[in-house]
Amino acid sequence: MLNLTQVAPGAQNSTRSLQMINCLRDRFLYSEKRPRDIVFRALDDILLGRRTGSRHLIVSRLIREAATNARCEAQRIGFEFSNWDTVTRAVINAMLAAGVLLTDNDARIPAGVAALGTTIVGLKDDYRDLTEAYLLEFLIRNLGDVSTRDHRALAHALFRQFDRSIPMEDLEDRVAILLATLDGRVTLRENGTYSVVGNPVPFL
Repeated sequence: MLNLTQVAPGAQNSTRSLQMINCLRDRFLYSEKRPRDIVFRALDDILLGRRTGSRHLIVSRLIREAATNARCEAQRIGFEFSNWDTVTRAVINAMLAAGVLLTDNDARIPAGVAALGTTIVGLKDDYRDLTEAYLLEFLIRNLGDVSTRDHRALAHALFRQFDRSIPMEDLEDRVAILLATLDGRVTLRENGTYSVVGNPVPFL
């Protein structure tokens, strides 16, 4: 078994972030940051455009339309990425688990067998923060040993954009901000590891 304490710091962060990415991939929740943001914008555009329309939009159709719109937006801005169907489904899975997709009367669409056939009418306020905070919570719960020393690895796994103009410190700050939103749900043990209070989402 690989002992992370015997690996150089840079390689250790890379190994740890890969472990986190694989953890998310195993549950079909992983998305790179820039494609995720493009999908978020596509969802905004679709749902804003539907507010005055009469045709019902179910989640399965939303996924298809968002993937198509995201692909078009990527081509427009010159961003090379091909797996838009896959990444859109992963983003929607995370949003369902985070409880940010809303149906009639602003009720949360629960993750489960009925989710794809449920009509969606909107998104929770701050849905992007809530979704990314969920991904962070998921890693803390499922890895079981995420600690204060893992902030850089978390930043790499969740927010890396392969853009050298974005300081790594900004991405680590994003991790800290999201952790603050989880106060009361995530606790810090004396040994520096994080722990999630409460039960996981049953579907995941």
